[in-house]
Amino acid sequence: MKHLKYLLVAIIPILLAGCWDSQENWRMLYVYGVGIDYIENEYRIYVQVVSFGNTAKTGQINQDLMQSEVGYSTGKTVDDAFANLYNSVDERLFLGHLTTLIFSEDLLKSGNMNEILNTFTRYTDTRYQTWIYATDKPIEEFFLETPILRKSITLTKLANPLNTYEQNSFIEPVNIRKLIIQLNEPNHLAKIPYITIKEVWNTEKGFDPAFVIEGVALITPKEFKGYLLKDDAKGLQYLTGETITTYLTTSIDGHDFTFVNRNLRLKITPITKGNNAKFQIEVSVTSTLSSFELNLSYKDLEKQIEEEIKKEILRTYKKGLELNSDVYRLSEILYRKKLKLWKNTEKDGRIPLSEDSIDVHVTVDKLKSGRSMFKDTLNEYP
Repeated sequence: MKHLKYLLVAIIPILLAGCWDSQENWRMLYVYGVGIDYIENEYRIYVQVVSFGNTAKTGQINQDLMQSEVGYSTGKTVDDAFANLYNSVDERLFLGHLTTLIFSEDLLKSGNMNEILNTFTRYTDTRYQTWIYATDKPIEEFFLETPILRKSITLTKLANPLNTYEQNSFIEPVNIRKLIIQLNEPNHLAKIPYITIKEVWNTEKGFDPAFVIEGVALITPKEFKGYLLKDDAKGLQYLTGETITTYLTTSIDGHDFTFVNRNLRLKITPITKGNNAKFQIEVSVTSTLSSFELNLSYKDLEKQIEEEIKKEILRTYKKGLELNSDVYRLSEILYRKKLKLWKNTEKDGRIPLSEDSIDVHVTVDKLKSGRSMFKDTLNEYP
């Protein structure tokens, strides 16, 4: 027993030594966002480090506490740029909280997307849930803006795109995982949310710029196709299973109406004949009209909604064709359901498409009139 005590005394210090090389939280700088530009065959990175001193607070944050700083570095590769940045930091950079990646238009045009994704996915600390954005604006500006009411910088739209997506599902957020899947599988076209900064909000001290998502950037692993912005991108919201809420504004008899659409259901069926394929796109929604003054029938309203949604779907599709892009990933549908025909017709993962390749059918499953006091205003079917 006496020898056992001596043995335990000798072993315990060895076991405790396993914690001696751990990193203390206060001795690290936390990277929250990274922006990458590519100019004259050189990568330019912008690295945002944040202070989490205000993160857990539910009330007013300490405005005197600096929330973030942005570091800048260049290099022949992304790793080289980070290595050069390490020379200017006081503490270890920790990438485990990386939430946002912003790519410049010049980077998208470089054709180096696979190299970029490989770099970040091979860092042991990074995660596949990091949100991806594209822009043609100066990247540094996005990391210096603060949220509305100057809340914690970790609550920006870029860091939490799903927070408002339920209220308006205009552009589906994309993370590293989704981007890799889109680039690796037919048709090898990815849609990255396009962001800009606009003076939308105002305060007693002047305008408070905010992040705005206006559309998507279309890219392949080696090529930048262009942008689909604003009205040209509205059809995308009906061709994804992630959509929660959409808004449709149209004019009837000289009066403007806004419909709120939910419960979206989508079905795409390839119809083949020989070596040709067409796609039947079926979309159904539940619509709500909250306020109106005209005496309107359900039938007229439903017809108007169905026609306008169809127009938006066709407009986005045609704009995609102008950019030589299969924006609805119809090539993937054929790849999944008619593999033999896909093999006979595909080129670089994409099948030939024309304006006649899709047939769109839109159905309003249910039309609601909002509050019960408006129900009598909507005429039932005769």
